[in-house]
Amino acid sequence: MTDMGILEAIAGRARSGTRLTEAELLELDGADVLTLGMLADEVRRSRVGDIVTYARVLEAGLDGLPGGDASTAAVAAAHEVRLTMVPPTLQAATALIGSVRSVLGTGRRITGFSLADLIARSWGPLADVLHTLKGAGLDAVAEAPADVVSGADVAAAAAAGLGPAVLSVQHWPGENRVALLLKARAVLEANPALRRFAPLAREQSVTTPTTGYHDVRLVALARLALPSVEVIEVDWRQYGPKLAQVALMFGANHLDRVSPVDDPALGPRRATTEEVRRNITAAGFRPAEPGEAA
Repeated sequence: MTDMGILEAIAGRARSGTRLTEAELLELDGADVLTLGMLADEVRRSRVGDIVTYARVLEAGLDGLPGGDASTAAVAAAHEVRLTMVPPTLQAATALIGSVRSVLGTGRRITGFSLADLIARSWGPLADVLHTLKGAGLDAVAEAPADVVSGADVAAAAAAGLGPAVLSVQHWPGENRVALLLKARAVLEANPALRRFAPLAREQSVTTPTTGYHDVRLVALARLALPSVEVIEVDWRQYGPKLAQVALMFGANHLDRVSPVDDPALGPRRATTEEVRRNITAAGFRPAEPGEAA
């Protein structure tokens, strides 16, 4: 069989939702990026349709929620309140969660922290730490980086009622994309309730920064390598509208960390939500907020 024939055979298996082998993923990784992107787009459309969701996230730092009218409006508009930084002690973490929960009440969702950061704090047995955070009012760990934590770590969070909202990536893998995705797949298969994956790194190397070309290649490979995952997402705030829009055409179907507030000085047409929806529509998809009717 020719190289083209081999690639088409692998593409056929990807379209059918078959679990691709490491060798097949490496073969796809060697394909030109446009061919890879078209296949990933075809697979995502057949698997999850043409809806692209976005989440308006209000972030709270170590001091909790900001005060004032702007904060009140942001809380009202946000789909999720997310605690971004891990305090130095477990006591401080529970106090932070409690202060945010006292503002939001019981009906709003609070996620917080990276599972890897919680483990690195060494506050005690992971299960005990997680149960304490759950008791303080946390609804879910915000993320678990597949390149740092194990499937067992994710399972411990789920057992505590804090199953991570998304499986993420902490460090850019360079050319080791397939190895990263195989590790992510192992974590996901051990934790089938985890249905979201954010393949683009949270941290960027100063000496060898990634490029948009490599970013969208990784997004496309993630869609093809992880048939159990419904949501492949890109961080709108970190990666910006241009890359986010292109990533949608390479297999992504969710935009995370959209600001819940708009700058009134920009006018209604340049409001954040309008910009997000406009970018989704321009890429050929239908925008929807979580829970919004298709």
